Amino acid sequence: MKRFACGDVIPGCGGVFTGAGDQSVLDQVLAHVAADHGLVRPPLPFIESVMTHTHPFVPTRNGHHLRVIDPDAGRRVDTTDPRRPGNQFTPARDRDARVTAQSSAVHTAGTNGPMPGNVRRLEPGRPRPGKAHETYRHECVLYAGTAGFLDAVVPFVRDGLARQEPVMVAVAEPRLRALRSALGEDAERVVFADMADLGHNPALIIPAWRDFTDRYSGTGRPVRGIGEPIWATRQPEEIAEAQLHEALLNMAVPPDVPLWLLCPYDTAALDERVLAEAHRSHPVVVDSGDYRGSTGYGGTFHVEELFGAALPDPGAPITTIAFDPHGQGHIRRILRSAEEAAVPADRAVKLAAAVDEIALAADRDSGRVAVGLWHRPTALVCQVSDPGMITDPMIGRGSAAGPSHSRDRAVRLANELCDLVQVRSGSAGTTVRVHSSR
Repeated sequence: MKRFACGDVIPGCGGVFTGAGDQSVLDQVLAHVAADHGLVRPPLPFIESVMTHTHPFVPTRNGHHLRVIDPDAGRRVDTTDPRRPGNQFTPARDRDARVTAQSSAVHTAGTNGPMPGNVRRLEPGRPRPGKAHETYRHECVLYAGTAGFLDAVVPFVRDGLARQEPVMVAVAEPRLRALRSALGEDAERVVFADMADLGHNPALIIPAWRDFTDRYSGTGRPVRGIGEPIWATRQPEEIAEAQLHEALLNMAVPPDVPLWLLCPYDTAALDERVLAEAHRSHPVVVDSGDYRGSTGYGGTFHVEELFGAALPDPGAPITTIAFDPHGQGHIRRILRSAEEAAVPADRAVKLAAAVDEIALAADRDSGRVAVGLWHRPTALVCQVSDPGMITDPMIGRGSAAGPSHSRDRAVRLANELCDLVQVRSGSAGTTVRVHSSR
């Protein structure tokens, strides 16, 4: 657990914040300073100062995961109630003067004089001030075009290298090539991956970040990453799974793992719905160098909402296949359909094996399994449905080592063998769709 006392940065403030890690504490501080101190868009030095003054602590009793405590009343504080003393906004001129005069920590983080407009921009090529990050951070970075991409990520990579932090970059072409070129000789010190290959099935991205942190991170050794799982030319179902992946990232990495992960989004190419979803799946948004908390961030509730939603209608005739847990009739039927759809033989075998494992696991859970398939212009899709319910949205993304539930093993196998796997589960049951490209 981590703890931050606002009085360490703004003298006289009694707000105290606790959370599982630096990022969860920062989320609450951003809401607090907006309501109590009028800092709607805190400058970067202020945020770095918050991170510097956030320290580990051991709670004495169970309580809310995140909370603001009024030390005088000993109760939870409603920072949105304008009737509470201190919740009224201070005029910008007086507010800026007060914060500038009171917060010596902000001055030492690199601010000279007042903070005009409460905005601090990151200058290209200039290292970020403050100490190295100690816990997990997951941030959305908005950019426009290849030039904007380089302006957003090159300083981040170079700052990490200057701090001797291992850096992994997973983006698609042409941005991958452009970043290599912009980094010059520094590119040799970076782990690169083509996201079009690594993330063709978005369910494989989280295991890749785990492998990276397991290999390079450790106590007192922060690591950095850049992962761009969504770009304009991806298919709608791929974008949907990449959006689920982004939301799952907030629960996939333990808070004490010092991974600082940036997820770039191209505002010039992506539509507004995709950008709005990015705000829901990232606690922090960086836009043109402005660093702010996302007001739309959904956290665990958003994960549950995405995982529990029904998959869209196939938009094509569905062929029903009788599933026999003791026979192979359904396997032969899938192979025949794959041949008719011009799916290469090796892909067809992998698809049939994946669907068979998923159906067997579902049958062991519920005893009632429905299998269907349909043709899409570029792929054959098989679907397995049953009335059972999966409660872990991370299914199929765990480590390959150690024992695991049969459903998890089946979905993990499908993720490895096939091009795309979609899992949704709720009170109405579970649906798994497996895609195999032609």
